[in-house]
Amino acid sequence: MKWIALLPVAVFPYAIWVVGDLAKAGGTASPVFSPVLLLGLFWLLGLAGAVVTLWQSLRGRWEGRKLALASMLIKLFHIQNYIVLFLGAMFLFAIPMVPVLIWVVDVLTIFLSGLVGLAAVFRCRVEGRLSNRTAVVNGILQFLFCVDIFSAIWVYRNTKEAFLS
Repeated sequence: MKWIALLPVAVFPYAIWVVGDLAKAGGTASPVFSPVLLLGLFWLLGLAGAVVTLWQSLRGRWEGRKLALASMLIKLFHIQNYIVLFLGAMFLFAIPMVPVLIWVVDVLTIFLSGLVGLAAVFRCRVEGRLSNRTAVVNGILQFLFCVDIFSAIWVYRNTKEAFLS
């Protein structure tokens, strides 16, 4: 049941495709179905999921290694979307708002997945799986583009079942 809160975080960057299709299909739709508002709603759902996960981590309801796995899987799941969005931005660079929108979606996505990564790092630190210094460094890296993926993989791989002494 805990994993359900992570679903909006995982699918948020793909929401741009849903919003784009709705905007094309809607044509002259009412302002309620504004693409920006829909994207904002998707992001708020993702933020709620990330905050719930962070809260559960602080309360000890997640095992650190499982949360590290969830963080790693989310970040790996986002790679395909980053590649497609990057290529889209390259081809649509002449349209001023497209690269800006893509950049905003990237920043919002990294923030959401970074919160999940931070929850994993925090939980692993509390459980003694990471040292203070390692936890601080990896907590920061969870919010940096590209490096966040390597950090998530590193945290998962280096938080084996054996605890640090």
